[in-house]
Amino acid sequence: MNNYKKIETGEDIKPFSYDQEAWISGFIAGMKQSASLSNNSLIQEHNKNLINLDILFGTQTGNSEAIAEDMSKIANEAGFRAKVNSLDNITMDILGNMENVAIITSTYGEGEMPDNAQLFWDALSANTAPNLSNIKYSVLALGDTGYEEFCHAGKLIDTRFEQLGATRIQDRVDCDVDYEELSEKWTSSLIAKWKPEVQVIKEKSNDQSNLKEYNRKNPYSAKLLSNRMLSGVNSNKEIMHYEIDLGDSGLKYEVGDSLSIFPTNKEDLVNKIIDRLGVEFDFVPEGYENDIKMLLTEKFEILTPTKRLIEYIAKNTNDKKLKSIIDHTNNNKELENYKWGMDVLDFMNINPNFKIDITDFLGLLKSLQHRTYSISSSLNKVKNEVHLTVSSVRWKRDSRNYNGVCSTFLADDCTPGDNIKVFFTPNKSFRLPDDNKDIIMIGPGTGIAPFRAFLQEREYRNSSGKNWLFFGDQTKNDDFIYKNELEDYISSGVLNKLDLAFSRDQKNKIYVQNVMYENKNEFYNWLESGAYLYICGDANRMAKDVEDMIIKIIMECSNISFDAAFEYLNNLKREKRYLRDVY
Repeated sequence: MNNYKKIETGEDIKPFSYDQEAWISGFIAGMKQSASLSNNSLIQEHNKNLINLDILFGTQTGNSEAIAEDMSKIANEAGFRAKVNSLDNITMDILGNMENVAIITSTYGEGEMPDNAQLFWDALSANTAPNLSNIKYSVLALGDTGYEEFCHAGKLIDTRFEQLGATRIQDRVDCDVDYEELSEKWTSSLIAKWKPEVQVIKEKSNDQSNLKEYNRKNPYSAKLLSNRMLSGVNSNKEIMHYEIDLGDSGLKYEVGDSLSIFPTNKEDLVNKIIDRLGVEFDFVPEGYENDIKMLLTEKFEILTPTKRLIEYIAKNTNDKKLKSIIDHTNNNKELENYKWGMDVLDFMNINPNFKIDITDFLGLLKSLQHRTYSISSSLNKVKNEVHLTVSSVRWKRDSRNYNGVCSTFLADDCTPGDNIKVFFTPNKSFRLPDDNKDIIMIGPGTGIAPFRAFLQEREYRNSSGKNWLFFGDQTKNDDFIYKNELEDYISSGVLNKLDLAFSRDQKNKIYVQNVMYENKNEFYNWLESGAYLYICGDANRMAKDVEDMIIKIIMECSNISFDAAFEYLNNLKREKRYLRDVY
């Protein structure tokens, strides 16, 4: 330390001796250390008073993760040390050391765990699961009352935690598709249970004009730029390509994300239901501000009947067959078979002479919900647009024609220039890996949607990783969608391998899993070399058949047992190298 001053003589005059300087230096250093220790002590004391909170989520589309992130922010502001984690990142050893746990999980398919919760559930439900008596917990379950196994995944986890000795600090809350209000109340109430002095956590404004972000409660009105048919004239399908302008919204998305759309119901079906109710179009039901025409067009789900409506019809019409199914203890499968392809009008007409109370009727319907589609474009490629690849759902039952709500809303009721209410649904569990990693994509039919986006993004990034796509449908002539684009990617080297399976072009049907098996050795070598594996499409059939084939390939190529191959696949899941976007 040089404590000296320069005087006019030019001589350096030191005010302190060497020994004095040494002492002062030591004193100042000691003061700094003491201050540092004091600050550290204060920090340690502060941290000691923080409540540890682990927020764990299971999600298929991103809703549970979004709630978890919101809860984390609120909890940290309220004096918690909150951490958010996907359920599949939590081993039983990690779980056993937790104290306060909030679990947010959706239910996928027919009562199944979402993909990023399955490994956690397998371990939690095993006989080797640890005692959890040190844990205080609560569960928020997301679901859809349109499915028989409503919130089943959340119910299972809630029960299992209790069985393992954990203390339920707050009762589980089961949310239907309108989950925001219930999830906010659950969050606030749960935080107050751990920290009673917290009265008001966060108030969200109901004034939509003040919202800067577009979301489910505040969708963006986007312009449809173009639509075109992808499938051929002889196809059994109607696959459409849509391009939507994001305008001045400032909205961004990543490949792997989804776009949600708010449809309206078909006018023909609306009119028939109003006629069945025996009122005029401008009739305003008691307790509502809008007329019946507007309510049934924009506010209520009239294609898929709720179980409550079915039970109401069964009770009040005394239809023997339907009543027998409803009264049957194990009626789920039987009821599903009975109502297949039927809409609300069909159930209203089970007894055409039954007069339906309009107030009761509306109270038994669900709110009309958005539909979500995998995005088939890269923002870097298409700039201020978003593209969708959608199969129009249409079917015939008896003498009636039926239409899917949103797919035919887009196909029949929207023309270029029209505005569509939309918002983005991020899917952080379905992302591209680093540019140098190889990827295998399996997406027949409209399952190709996110992989078209992946290829656009890989081209933009000039990624060095190899790309292999398995695609198929019914016929090559009429169902080879994006044929020219894919062939261009082959020519340019963006797409290294393209394997096709068109089931009806030969006597024996061939599917993507069959073509995978034909290439089993190379497929396995890609996995062994670190490739990432992606699947998109139908969950109940295609995805299960493909997964079975993956296990078979691993068994044969590595000469191991089924259990070992199954564990191999589980390791891919743990490494985030086996990712699915299924529906």
